[in-house]
Amino acid sequence: MFLLGAVIVFVPCIIVIVQNKKTCPSPSPSPVPPVWNASDYQSNSEYYANVPIHDFKQEDNLRLDRLASPKFHPVDGSSVIYLRTQYHMPDLNGSTTTLHWLNLKKIDEKTFVQLTRPIWGIRDQQFYWVNDRTILFLSNRATSGLTQIFQLNLPADMTKVTSFIEPIQITDYPLNIDNLLVNRAGSRLAFSCQVFANLSIEETVARQKMEETSGQLMYQFDKLFIRHWDEYMTGPRHHPFVVSIEHDSKGTFKFTSTPVDVLLGIDSDSPTRPFGDAQSQWSFSASGNSFAFTRQHDESSEVAWTTNLDIYTVDLSATKLSVECITCSNLAADTDPKYSPIEDHVLVYRSQAVPGYESDQFKVKLHNGVQTITLLDSWDRSIDTTIWSNDGESLFLVLGERANHNIYRLYDVHSSNSTDIRPVAIAMGSWHDINVHPADNQTLLLTHDNFVQPANIIMIDSSEIVTNTTSLTSHNEILLSKTRLSYIYESFSFEGARDEIVEGWHLAPVSGTTEKAPLAFLIHGGPQNSWYNNWGRGWSFQAYAAQGYAVIAINFHGSDSYGQNFTDSITGEYGTLPYEDLKLGLTAALNNYTYIDENRVVALGASYGGYMINWIAGHPEMSQRFRALVCHDGLFDMRGMAYSTEELWFSEHDAGGFTPYDNPEAFEMFNPVNHVVNWTQPMLIIHGGRDYRVPDAQGISAFTALQRRNITSRLLFFPKENHWVLNLMNLLAWYREVFDWMRRWTQ
Repeated sequence: MFLLGAVIVFVPCIIVIVQNKKTCPSPSPSPVPPVWNASDYQSNSEYYANVPIHDFKQEDNLRLDRLASPKFHPVDGSSVIYLRTQYHMPDLNGSTTTLHWLNLKKIDEKTFVQLTRPIWGIRDQQFYWVNDRTILFLSNRATSGLTQIFQLNLPADMTKVTSFIEPIQITDYPLNIDNLLVNRAGSRLAFSCQVFANLSIEETVARQKMEETSGQLMYQFDKLFIRHWDEYMTGPRHHPFVVSIEHDSKGTFKFTSTPVDVLLGIDSDSPTRPFGDAQSQWSFSASGNSFAFTRQHDESSEVAWTTNLDIYTVDLSATKLSVECITCSNLAADTDPKYSPIEDHVLVYRSQAVPGYESDQFKVKLHNGVQTITLLDSWDRSIDTTIWSNDGESLFLVLGERANHNIYRLYDVHSSNSTDIRPVAIAMGSWHDINVHPADNQTLLLTHDNFVQPANIIMIDSSEIVTNTTSLTSHNEILLSKTRLSYIYESFSFEGARDEIVEGWHLAPVSGTTEKAPLAFLIHGGPQNSWYNNWGRGWSFQAYAAQGYAVIAINFHGSDSYGQNFTDSITGEYGTLPYEDLKLGLTAALNNYTYIDENRVVALGASYGGYMINWIAGHPEMSQRFRALVCHDGLFDMRGMAYSTEELWFSEHDAGGFTPYDNPEAFEMFNPVNHVVNWTQPMLIIHGGRDYRVPDAQGISAFTALQRRNITSRLLFFPKENHWVLNLMNLLAWYREVFDWMRRWTQ
């Protein structure tokens, strides 16, 4: 009887016999928004209006508004809604993300309206225009503090809005809603909650409460993952729920069916952990009758050493829903399905060919229900993002190319032989968040940033190659006008390992190049990554330049965006080709930029970059060129790493496709722990306690080695941070300590 009562209390959708209709309960009474202390709110523009001009600091960097996800008005494209994240001035102790509206009919006037009330700790996210005056979005504005679905109703004349619009709460579940996707017609939506594989939302909550009150705390595992990225895998999974919706006579949207868990009984996530999201990994067909999603094969420990992802489709018009895998013949990754905007059975997706290799080239495949064809099969570029044109005949592609994020347009996508691809925006920085104008396939809305300009919202004409940009947004203009930045930057090239051309970036210090300056020599992680031409919040080139350092950043062998062969070259060569490139790149930089003082150089790296710091430390021909070293979350013992990291495919693939027990030598060949006897240079070690990619024992072991050898060293340990430093207070402490360490050795 107790269990029956619990089920009755928590069932989210009640069958109303009189109406013979299923509905989802709305909260009652309607929630009241948290009290907003207007005197405690100040935009960065208001704060910086009274700040004197000064060299750019990391505090300034973190006070910048962050803009994302611009979307055209769905009918005529006459306005834009986007997300704006603001930070508490001046101490950064709090943030809020709100919806903003921009009038495109009067672009020159830059008419903005802040739609939702800014409240510290409140985050609006993942919004969708359902029609010309209705927005559905996720927010933790619920009185429960949980993230739920909200609706925002816009007035007919937005120019007359003088205050915030209070949203309507649509759902009131006892779990957070983590992801949201709404179909084009506004007739269906999908959302995700973290539930136990075979339990409902309410049953999951009941089980969690029972576990919390048991007085016991024990994790039990029968398979990998034990932990992933920064969390232990204790059972709950991101499962997508699909439901029909319609609006009532007052225009408020309601659920008109019981949400269906399309992964019920499957111990797997969709979107995938840790970084998958609904916008990229879910898709509704043109009619809304089909739903596609990406999931990982988590049912066995193989998930830890395979990169296999697959795309599944569901026919939502069927009486009994069944899930069909359309990519299961490929044992590598298939992800990011995107249905055609005009055809129900046509979708594109990104696909890799090499199992166990996360940095294999992503190609674009088109599936039409009968066959699957590969688009641009002869290209060696790896595609990051695909976006359909409104007519369903072409695709906009975002990809890394020579350390820029570029845009191309592929025409006639239904032809397997199509080679009609044209550049839209290249070599200008980084382009993201593409949104196509509803009535004009040539006009795009996007975000753009580079080394000298933080992200702004841009509108471009894609009918010709973009050569310059004009920002639609100006939220950070006053802040930037009060700070001195370095605008002297360029790409340079040199002959690297294998006598092949390698590129790197140079950014001059704020003070310019007329006097001798110390050097920050930055080594990127990945290793199949690049120092991209974008604005950094974590590893910010401008923050180093403002401290008086020149910045050199080499995109060594193994970096992406230079062709797949260049990326693949690091496999089995962890300590050779990149090391040679860094050695030759440092020499080339010192020859090219003679103002740099070769006697005041500090090397810094994170993740693989941290591995390379440890590797360099053991090789005096390179280590003696640096006054000091900084190692963030670096790999120290490759065999230990291979047994303790969570995603085993990284270590095994990069070692040449071996396990540490089948071929121990492959892990010892380039193992920094074997060269500690040669360590001499001062080193700052930084590690996060929740870093399960490179577990904290790696950093602690390196610090132990330094101390045991009586080498001047320091350990910064952030017990609540993962592979990155995300807390703003901790990030400020990170920069303060790093700069203090650098000054100590370069004064």
